[in-house]
Amino acid sequence: MRSILERRGTFEASFIAADRTGALSVMGFRPLQVFRQKPFWAKLLGLFLFVILVAMHAMPAHSADSAVREVEDVVVTATRTAVPRQHLGISTTVITEEDIQARRATDVAELLRDVAGFQTIRFGSPGSQTVVFPRGGEPNYTLVLIDGVQVNLGGGDFYWENLSTDNIERIEIVRGPQSALYGSDAIGGVVQIFTKSGSGPASVEVSTAHGLRSDRGRYFGEQKVRVSGGTDLFGYSAAYGRRDDGGILKINNDYWNNTFSSRFDFFPKDTWEVSLVGRLSDSRYEYPTESAGDKYSPLDPNQTQREQDVLVGVSARVQSTPWWENVVSVGYHRNLRRNLDPFNEETDFAESYGRYNEVRATVDYHANLNWKPTEAVTSVLTVGYERDQEDYAQESIYFDTTKLNADRTNDAVYVQEQLSLLSRLHLVAGFRVEDNSAFGTKVTPRGAAAFELRETGTTLRLAAAKGIKEPTFYENYANDSFTLGNPDLDPERATSWEVGLSQRLGSRLQASATYFESRYKDLIAYVPTPFPAPPERVPNFYNIQAAKSRGVELSLEGRVLENTAAGIHMTWLETEVTDDGGLSSIAFQEGKKLLRRPKFSASGWVETRWKNLHCRFIGHYVGTRDDADYRDWTMPRRVSLDDYFLLDAVVSYRVPVPAPAKDLEIFLKGTNILDADYEQVFGYSTPGAAFMLGASMKF
Repeated sequence: MRSILERRGTFEASFIAADRTGALSVMGFRPLQVFRQKPFWAKLLGLFLFVILVAMHAMPAHSADSAVREVEDVVVTATRTAVPRQHLGISTTVITEEDIQARRATDVAELLRDVAGFQTIRFGSPGSQTVVFPRGGEPNYTLVLIDGVQVNLGGGDFYWENLSTDNIERIEIVRGPQSALYGSDAIGGVVQIFTKSGSGPASVEVSTAHGLRSDRGRYFGEQKVRVSGGTDLFGYSAAYGRRDDGGILKINNDYWNNTFSSRFDFFPKDTWEVSLVGRLSDSRYEYPTESAGDKYSPLDPNQTQREQDVLVGVSARVQSTPWWENVVSVGYHRNLRRNLDPFNEETDFAESYGRYNEVRATVDYHANLNWKPTEAVTSVLTVGYERDQEDYAQESIYFDTTKLNADRTNDAVYVQEQLSLLSRLHLVAGFRVEDNSAFGTKVTPRGAAAFELRETGTTLRLAAAKGIKEPTFYENYANDSFTLGNPDLDPERATSWEVGLSQRLGSRLQASATYFESRYKDLIAYVPTPFPAPPERVPNFYNIQAAKSRGVELSLEGRVLENTAAGIHMTWLETEVTDDGGLSSIAFQEGKKLLRRPKFSASGWVETRWKNLHCRFIGHYVGTRDDADYRDWTMPRRVSLDDYFLLDAVVSYRVPVPAPAKDLEIFLKGTNILDADYEQVFGYSTPGAAFMLGASMKF
């Protein structure tokens, strides 16, 4: 895969229409009408449209030979094959190594925060629980792959707070249900991370950075080292990263993370490629917060969580003939978490302890069959089989001791056809059949189309798909004093479609927009045990709820001057609970919005270079959104969180150095440099301004 992992960006497409009055209408919104009221988001939209109109007027039409198309962007995750971005009918984004370096990003969640359609929130200080809402879906609706190995827990949960950017070459993001290719948990989108490969003479990269927070003057720092190299027969890359953070709260808020990452590539023949990847993360987080957050609850002085995450993957690509490619991969993932909360009279009813161990082993084989009967027709047929084994073990203590051991298996067959006609119309259709030991047999189809007008630099897109998400082990098999699982649960289901447009503006800019709708059914809800309790216990989880979301994603990126690039991404989102299952819940009320999803969010960046000086400024805006106040558990209530704007900056300077050193860069990174006071989750404090000074060197 090394040959296809080159730098390329992606830009989403979309659909904007005019209503019968002639006013611009986007998904029912009236941006021009609202602009007269001059809220923050309307000003951004006006700027977006103004730049597009000016660029379209000022820049000449371009041909297929335009400089902007000299290197086609390629995406792997969307189809499991290397496909030019223009051929895809679904929305994708690629975050390159250069993007990560320019931002000096510490973790992947920091990068996803600025992706259109994705909302990222953190429950307090660095190291605390971090979740991602894909297009208004649930936090466990995003499938996460590292070099093709799934790292979600059973049921889709993933701990974003501990996924660092160490040794990452690129990140591919595919929006919308992708269960037709990847099965359960790919119900809202896929994020795949590719580890850096090694080539050329042996080299060493080291970096160190140290900073202070405005919150109580707490220290935080990062240390990294990486070695890499290779020949025509093999390549290697290994890295270690350490992160320390003193937190933002007055007691019990330290966090540290160690990450080891490696990749070895072997090329025994010109038509063979074998890769071995490994990743180990070991972290510890002190969290004093209770259920109502740190602002309204006494702080627990000795509550901690320790997590160890291990990944190993082996894959082989064999080009048997010019038309037949074989791909075999084996993946192993293990996540071990331990929560410890000794009894504290001010905060606890009793001592609690939890140990949760999940293991996933996967074997996948698929064949890519290429067929080109004429110059006008190209076909790639993918046929595959996947076997998945999940094991879960839990031991917890809270008033009494609970032990739970369970396992599930899944066999799947998937088929996908990619058909290109006249090098303009690109069609994708496929389906996957799952046979799961817990929920039985399910079929998930998808289809997409992209039409290129190369003379005008336009790409039209349309896609529709269904997705599923399996229940968690606890929802299936819980059996303690408070909860009984339901082994007969169905997976949660999603039906989604999108339509879009991408437009090249001259040789430097790319504009895009996407309209999408998603409907979620069979959502799993907790149903309290009735009072008085029945003679025999009944399950507490049922598929009884539903919701929907729809939205618009707008994007504009490019090089505005010779040494200056900029981009802006905006998302309008509407969500609604369509069936609350007859339950009275503040968090899920029929006819109300889903919690913590802003109606409008935007992010933008400006990057400029002058000789050896490099500056990047990143702005992030989140509009108002609903949340829940649980200070009084007997009468929780809905609240509205204020909008906020964050500004980050990175300034770096490359210093000429003599051999054997190749490169020395000194950098200064500031986050929330305006020291904004804001809330991502009601009741939880957020970090103030922080600055970090560091240096990196290559040998």
